Parts: sequence; C-alpha cells; structure tokens
Amino acid sequence: MRELKQIYCNKTSDLPTIKVIKEELENNDRIRIDYNSKFKFRFLKNLKKYIENINQNLNVEIHKGEFKDLKFYNIYSLFSDIEIEKSSRELEKAIKSYRLTSEKLITEFEEKYEYSFIDSKKTFLEIRKVLELDENKLSKNWRYNFHGGDICFSNSKTGQVVDINLKFDGYYGVLDLWFFQYYMETTKEFKSLSHKYKDNTPKLVQTLNLLKEKGKVKSIKSELFDSDKLIWNKKAHNNDGYNKY
Repeated sequence: MRELKQIYCNKTSDLPTIKVIKEELENNDRIRIDYNSKFKFRFLKNLKKYIENINQNLNVEIHKGEFKDLKFYNIYSLFSDIEIEKSSRELEKAIKSYRLTSEKLITEFEEKYEYSFIDSKKTFLEIRKVLELDENKLSKNWRYNFHGGDICFSNSKTGQVVDINLKFDGYYGVLDLWFFQYYMETTKEFKSLSHKYKDNTPKLVQTLNLLKEKGKVKSIKSELFDSDKLIWNKKAHNNDGYNKY
C-alpha cells in the first residue's frame, strides 16, 4: 500500500493534468479529487469530462463518493498485464492457503465438540456451555469467537487471524474480501503481498477476475443468502491430489 494523495479543486484550473495524475499514480495507489457539490454548473460539467478523459487514457478504476457537501472521485491505479500475471501467481498461493487453513480449523473445531456446522444432531445451544467452559480455546494457541453468524480464529503465538464465512453450505475459505485481506496481513508468508492490495480493492478484484478466467478460483452460491463468492478451486489442482469441491 502506498499513501493516499488528496487534491482539492474549486475551479477548473485547479484540476491537475493527466500527465500529473499518471505521475502521482506511480507513487500512490489512490488519488482522491475532492470538490464542493455547491459549485456552479460549468465546473461540474468540465469535471465530468475530465474524469471521463482520465478513465479512457489511464489504467485506472474510478469510484464516486460524497460526504455532506463534499464530493470526491477516488482514482485507483490498476495492474499492468505484466504486473497482474506475477501478482496472480502470488495471490493464488494465498487463496489456497486461506481455504486449506480454514478447513483445517473448522475440522478441528467440529471434532473437538462433536458438532457439524452443516449437518448436526446437536444444536448450537447444546454446545454453547461447553464453549464457555473452554473459554473459547480450540487449542494451546488457537482461540475463536463467533460474530454475525461467522467464526474468527486467532493464534496467540503468531498473530494470524482466520475469519471464516459460515454461510456457504460447507465451503470454508470463501473470499469475503475483508476477511481474506486481514488473513494475508496477519500471515507472515503473505504480509508483503497484502500491501499491494490494502486500500486498493479494485486491484484485488482485478487479480481475482484473472484467476477466475484461468479456473484457479470458482464462484459458489449461498442458498441461504442468495449471494455468490469466490473460492480456491481444488478441481483445477488435480496434480496436488484434490478431487472434491
């Protein structure tokens, strides 16, 4: 992650040239252009054309936002073709690790408490007292807590955090982007990689789209919430001995 560059404009002459924007994006993952929404029509018209020009001529993704009278455009830098190929290989390793680690922790939890998140004769209320007596300790170093219907594991020794979405019918390690980014940030092997995507979700989505095109990740659906998320595709890795899900 590189620093956010903010530019405040109150007239057309304040808008930096495309050359300046391009140079700034080489040093900053995101540029934010702030302006007051009460400005006159001509400035807003020129600003719209200006943003369209940036979008057409630079490798960026642009999001519009506002807060009270302040409006702004976030201009995110994207990967080049060469950069995304390299980053996609690195990201695939992190996605694979996230799924396998998630599955391992869920299996340990289910075996310890003789409970299944998808098919159990026990209700969660029946094991709740046992969890409280255990003080939410899965093992010597791993602790867990439930939040919003999901479960978060944290390792007191390494600092690793594995937040797992439980709403996808037995698939663990689906890519909730916030959960996954925090996993990379707290995992020693992927901490450096996480800096490429922190505060630049469009770059992460750009890389995930490439991995989906290659079949390295696949989309799965939550019947409960009628939503789709991506997950590492085991079937694309038969050489590693995976043959299910």
